[in-house]
Amino acid sequence: MISATLLSQLPQDLRRLVRGVLNRSVADFEKLCDRLPGCSASELRILQPVLYMYLDPDHIPEKPTPAATTDIELVYWSLLAIVVTLGYIDGSGVNSPAGSEKRYLISSWNRITPWLVFFHDKFIMCRANYRPVDRMSVIKIVTSLLFQVPVIGGNRDGTTGVPITPILYRPIAELWLLALKTKDKDVVCLSVHSGAHITSFRVFGSFLVAECIRNESFVTILLEVSGDIDTVTSAALKYVKNIQFMAKDPDIASNAFKLNLLVPMFSCCVRIIATTSMHSAAMREAYILHRSIKEIFSALRVLQSLPPGGGSMVQALGSSFAYLVFLLKRADDPVSAFHQALRAHAFETMVHIGPSGHLEAEEEVEADPRKINEIFFLILFSYVLHNKILTYACKHVDAWSDNLGPIVRQDGHLWDVWSKTEQMIRVPAVVLRKTFILGNARDVRLYDTAQSDANVTPGIVTIGSSTPHHVKRSLCLLAALEEGHMERKWNNIRKLVAAAQCEYPKDRERLVVELALDRNTESVRPLRHYLFLFNGLSENEIVDCLSSSWPDPRGYLRQLFFCSVVTINDRYLSRQFLFSPRTALDMEIVPQSLSRNRQLPAPWAGERPPTRITQS
Repeated sequence: MISATLLSQLPQDLRRLVRGVLNRSVADFEKLCDRLPGCSASELRILQPVLYMYLDPDHIPEKPTPAATTDIELVYWSLLAIVVTLGYIDGSGVNSPAGSEKRYLISSWNRITPWLVFFHDKFIMCRANYRPVDRMSVIKIVTSLLFQVPVIGGNRDGTTGVPITPILYRPIAELWLLALKTKDKDVVCLSVHSGAHITSFRVFGSFLVAECIRNESFVTILLEVSGDIDTVTSAALKYVKNIQFMAKDPDIASNAFKLNLLVPMFSCCVRIIATTSMHSAAMREAYILHRSIKEIFSALRVLQSLPPGGGSMVQALGSSFAYLVFLLKRADDPVSAFHQALRAHAFETMVHIGPSGHLEAEEEVEADPRKINEIFFLILFSYVLHNKILTYACKHVDAWSDNLGPIVRQDGHLWDVWSKTEQMIRVPAVVLRKTFILGNARDVRLYDTAQSDANVTPGIVTIGSSTPHHVKRSLCLLAALEEGHMERKWNNIRKLVAAAQCEYPKDRERLVVELALDRNTESVRPLRHYLFLFNGLSENEIVDCLSSSWPDPRGYLRQLFFCSVVTINDRYLSRQFLFSPRTALDMEIVPQSLSRNRQLPAPWAGERPPTRITQS
């Protein structure tokens, strides 16, 4: 209630309206709401108790009826009055003079939430037979008050904010889905330090769900409300796609407040996708199936083209990159996920996002553009061994190198990392241009995967006339990388061979050079350490086959060392070994087999000997 002393401090017209509200006059409460925008800050502080006096949860009716009309309408105008007065919140804390509205909202939140649930259930989600208030008006009030969860609850002034109570989980989840099904109108009254602004229904959904999604119970309710995983993933990605359209909307582009909400909204959408991906493997893979990485980095590129000041692009990059790294570690097919990112111009976008302003201590690592670029280059370096990644990188490496942003060019360490990555791409690219016309060949995993061709079995790849093109292509890619590695590191290889000849005098003629293609390192050991590659043959039988039975047109087997092998990590991060692809390809037409009886057993007849890939 309001005391007579405080009431006497109000203008006469306000005193008359307050007396009418105290007597349960709906008409006077409506007039009071219309009068509130013209009130001073001191008058609003006096009026606060009046605005909250009818929010008694015990008066919530079971359903809307004519008998309950007065109670419902009084609460409706109470909530609307609260939304109007929240425009005076300036973000300076609940102890400031302008923060009285915030204090009343926080202290009365437990009385407000049951009424929000009532209005949501009876007037938004249900077609009530009796509707004393308009549905869109209810949406505006409910969403505007729920929006105070991230606005007030997210302050860093040490105060207790508006809590997200479990009773609100279902309404929030349903409103998030509803926003995509209805026309996206500006219905949410968002109160910030600059005053009250009306913003999009979908902006509301992104911000609020991002606050709730960390709670496991909320995710469970969201799945229950949606009906299935596919609905959740589709909805989350629709929000991301919608950001691209919003960024190009003239109405939003001409409104600084709305424009500045797009980047934070994007970060919230990515947080929703990343968090739900961690909920289960099924959700993670569903997002990949719906091309989540492509949509995220495409939206990030659109946002990058907006005028400066539209939110922290560094934070947006940090959340997007963290999600990409998560998929590369956990996805069933990380190569496809990384390929999606490259095709969505992730490289071009990342190298042009630089630090803007001061980063908080907890944000310095995950949102540091220099660190993100370095890690991205290292990821590209390690994934370039895969067919589709190398094919794409070969086509774009020139453009990448010509358009590096200042963040890379001005950082010596970052430039060195990029230079090594660029070299890793260019060396096989030169060889491939001489051998292949780069086209749309599907990626092939040369390890732990049974191919459909009869001449390919798990762990073994055989090259011959009937071998599928994509298998030959993958071996050619590895051969190109081997060739480039050998040329690039030849001086070091000679030193290692000389040292190994001294260390293993009995094996001087049987030294094997091991090239770790993805690590850019090499080592030399005797042939006896690699017998597992040759189908159980003895060391002498291997030497006999390779030295005397097969032609060696390029002299690969008459070098300082006996032969070479290459090693790479597979998608499970297990080390895999492969007999020299460049040597094997040159021996393709030879009708010999690495078998003790020197006869070609089926199905290898007429084919070159098998090249075995074995896990160490």
